[in-house]
Amino acid sequence: MKIAAIIAEYNPLHNGHLKLIKKVRREVKPEALVIVMSGSFTERGDICVADKYTRAKWAVDCGADLVIELPTVYTLSPARSFAEGALKTLSMLGEFTLCFGTETKEFEELSYVAEFMRSESREMSNMLRGYLSEGYSVAKSRTLALDMIHPDYANLVKSPNNILAIEYLKAGSAYGDKVQYHNVERKPDNNKTILSSTKIRNLMKEGKDWSAFVPECVKVERPTDLTKYGTVSTYAMRTRTPEQLAEIANISEGLENRIAKTDFNSLEEFLLLTTKRYTRSTIKRIAACSAVGITKELVELARANKPYTTVLAVNERKKKALFSLLAAADGYFYYKPSDCPSDSPVRPLLDVDLRAAKILRLCAE
Repeated sequence: MKIAAIIAEYNPLHNGHLKLIKKVRREVKPEALVIVMSGSFTERGDICVADKYTRAKWAVDCGADLVIELPTVYTLSPARSFAEGALKTLSMLGEFTLCFGTETKEFEELSYVAEFMRSESREMSNMLRGYLSEGYSVAKSRTLALDMIHPDYANLVKSPNNILAIEYLKAGSAYGDKVQYHNVERKPDNNKTILSSTKIRNLMKEGKDWSAFVPECVKVERPTDLTKYGTVSTYAMRTRTPEQLAEIANISEGLENRIAKTDFNSLEEFLLLTTKRYTRSTIKRIAACSAVGITKELVELARANKPYTTVLAVNERKKKALFSLLAAADGYFYYKPSDCPSDSPVRPLLDVDLRAAKILRLCAE
């Protein structure tokens, strides 16, 4: 079966996402289109505007055949680990073509940068250490180093979709010829009907009409209450000791002590801890990991085990063939969370997904 795959968050699904789905259908001509989608949180540490089953149904209504969940332990990770987790999850499909939007049409340039950054020469390593010592994040340090070594390629890693594409290519190298790639260049929206998910969420907050920027099937009657989520995440951090905070994923270099000593009473106040090294997205991921209970131990458990996933939505016409494919995969495939045995090695990870979903439901009531 010829399969195309897309890595997505759909927070919410908008006209740009629909355009990508249609282009993949037209250009790749797959027998099945599979989406691996973040569940209750996004890679930047935001809680989603709607639950994962609602968002997955949007995707099927827009042309996807199967939507599977990207485990939360991977979702709430920096771009590199997010990409590695997504490719690991998709590896259960066997051979597939990974499709993604980019700000450039030159795939060869993206591929070159991905290989250059993956191989990490001695010169690159020395520069990375230097920038890290100055307090920059790992991602920013890589960008600065590339700017010095290959300034002609530096602009490629200054665009968000290109950055993710490069991480996908780096992560996909572990699977050799089983993964093919197809990039779709993002072009100017002359009809003014495409708006980013971030801008659409801002319209939601302001109570303005955003219906022109999403497919007809996308409805959000009551977006997740961010004030409630702020209370949940703030409580989770304020009630942990420095020793407990040190075990939370994404916390390092003594940040746990700084968090414990800081008097913050809201998520917005907590986000003031942002620095060159700890970006706003990193701080939001830390808050989410604390709320959900993602520890460094769970991150290692995910890394050491076979992939797993849960079905979020499926096109009934393709259900039998796709489920048979996943059932035969070298990993753990569940139609619903309750199918996972209590003694499964990935059960603690699936419990994280369930806790994340419960927090979203609590903040949506």
